[in-house]
Amino acid sequence: MINISNYTSKDNPQWPPAQVALTTAEAADPADGRPLGARTRNTLDWLASLPRRWGDRWFAMNDAEATWWGWQMTRVHGGLGRRYRDPRFDTLAECAWCRGTGLIADAPCIPCSGTGRVTIRGVS
Repeated sequence: MINISNYTSKDNPQWPPAQVALTTAEAADPADGRPLGARTRNTLDWLASLPRRWGDRWFAMNDAEATWWGWQMTRVHGGLGRRYRDPRFDTLAECAWCRGTGLIADAPCIPCSGTGRVTIRGVS
């Protein structure tokens, strides 16, 4: 049975409960002597690093191959995803003769061999 007739709030605690100030000695863990805030921060840091560490394990083989090829790697989605990019794309530019179409007067463009792209800095 539920008593709902306690109109005077007798024997009910005040809300919110009063905070008790702890001294430094009381707030420290007796086992390691670190304050409670430091332990909480360390625990939160550890929890926040879990997705990154899982992603590092899941993508270890892909990351190794990307490093072998010399690609740029970017961690995305909190470490649970990867984006790979070949830096040689930075050496490509639009052909000035055909303006990227690959054709000049319905014939393949000679400077870009019909691709519409040329390499800059002599990298092929």
